[in-house]
Amino acid sequence: MAEPVAKRLLAALNTAIESSESQKLESELRTKITTSLKQWNDDLENDLLSAAVILKFQGNDLSVSSSLLKEAANRLHFLLISTVEPSLCCEDGSITDKEAGEASCRAANVVSDSILFNSDNSQYFSLLVELLRAAGLFMRWHEQVLQSPLSPSEYVSVNNPTVRFKSEGMILMCSKLLDIDIAGNNFPDVPRFASIYLFRATYGNDSLTTSTRKLFVESLDGCSCLMKALLKGNQPLSRLLSVVRNIHHLVSSYPSSTAKMDRAIEMLMTDTSPEKEEKHDLLQVLVATLAWAFRSKPTFPGDSSDRRAELALEILRALFAMDAEVSSKSHYSQETMTQLGIILCELLKLPNSDARVFQCKLAVVALLLNAPNEYAQYLAIHGGIKPLVDIMTYQLSVVVVERTNSGAEDAAAVVPILLVLKKLVQASSAVLKIVKEEVFPPDAEFIFQEKVKAEMIKNQIEGQVKAKNMAPLDAPKGTLRWKLIRLMTWTESNVKRSGSELLWTLCGDDPTQFVLRTGFGNAVHFLGVKGCVTLPKEVDI
Repeated sequence: MAEPVAKRLLAALNTAIESSESQKLESELRTKITTSLKQWNDDLENDLLSAAVILKFQGNDLSVSSSLLKEAANRLHFLLISTVEPSLCCEDGSITDKEAGEASCRAANVVSDSILFNSDNSQYFSLLVELLRAAGLFMRWHEQVLQSPLSPSEYVSVNNPTVRFKSEGMILMCSKLLDIDIAGNNFPDVPRFASIYLFRATYGNDSLTTSTRKLFVESLDGCSCLMKALLKGNQPLSRLLSVVRNIHHLVSSYPSSTAKMDRAIEMLMTDTSPEKEEKHDLLQVLVATLAWAFRSKPTFPGDSSDRRAELALEILRALFAMDAEVSSKSHYSQETMTQLGIILCELLKLPNSDARVFQCKLAVVALLLNAPNEYAQYLAIHGGIKPLVDIMTYQLSVVVVERTNSGAEDAAAVVPILLVLKKLVQASSAVLKIVKEEVFPPDAEFIFQEKVKAEMIKNQIEGQVKAKNMAPLDAPKGTLRWKLIRLMTWTESNVKRSGSELLWTLCGDDPTQFVLRTGFGNAVHFLGVKGCVTLPKEVDI
């Protein structure tokens, strides 16, 4: 990147700003601006995706003043609103933030009835898309780079250059753009980029973005806007994915938005089918959308250009953020929860050969942490437990064999699947049998039991723990049980506790069996936690 982002953006916009005395940009000029902006967008997007931009900005490329950032952002904002409302072109581009906010509101008010949105002007839509895209990328760049901990402190500007992009008028304008209908599939997808803009404007934890998020949810009926977009049929998959990403983000960052989305869906679906008394909510719609993504043709996940796996992953993460647990959210219908359980089981049984599918499976694991206990029996009957054991086996290989040497990474990789299997084992004897036979294979049990007899005869011990073998009686290196036992002495406490808890459950909460299978040296700390042995006072349990 030879020049700073702001300077290159100004260069891309200069032609338009210098020509803004005319009420409408001429066709040739509009094409030129669109091309320049697209190049700027493509370059910045590629850098942001590769994370290279943060490293590039550690050198001389950050020789950009706050005033230059502000100028670039203001010019982009002005061109965007004047493209939506051409009569704004006759105004001076150097307006104040307050005047810019008023102009944005004027642009928002004409979206629904603007003649431009009822035309077939593909060139106009192309320019609008690139402007929305540029504004979204500018906000992303500001959040990801200029506010990054790696950036020099003087570039985390108090005078936030994105303030005009996050005004009430701009959020309202993009909410309306999300709802416009564009005839045909050959036109640039304005609603999709309006959705991405809304995501960028509300994503972040700084005071300005937090206020914008609250404005969107509480004052501008943003939840209703998103639900209307979610329910719209026959829309491009990329747009639907962007809408779901907005939903996931709001559910995570603004929890009260879930109830607002539920109410919006109930109202919207009642308006379309007033004769039906069935209740509708966000969970029901997301599960139905997940079912479509998974079961539609071609076979999931499709080729490399198919984005249904991305959509499924985003929905699964949104459901996790909603904490869709029937025991604590009894208003969710049993039918919806049943349908979700069936889909999760089907997803788990897919091959792991495609990385996109495996990422979906990891999201299923997270969701199962709060699943109803009834899911355990269903998964056992319909072949959903063995795939979970396979996930544990793979994750253990990554952590135990390849060793990330990072406590946080270790925990993120193995703790969720360990907790899920423990939960399911405790909920169903059928699951217990399946998992125990995977960890302690029946064909190795004869040898193990012979060693148990010898051990018990050799050491006839009184008390809760009737065995004192220091090492496991039968855990050959490389086996699943060997990997699990290795976790019992892990340095990361969550990994150690989770691995020990699962093994304890598989041993029927029997301290003697626990020692025989894992070894007293590995088991002693956990036995102390369970109160089966007395540990020295200085040992932290």
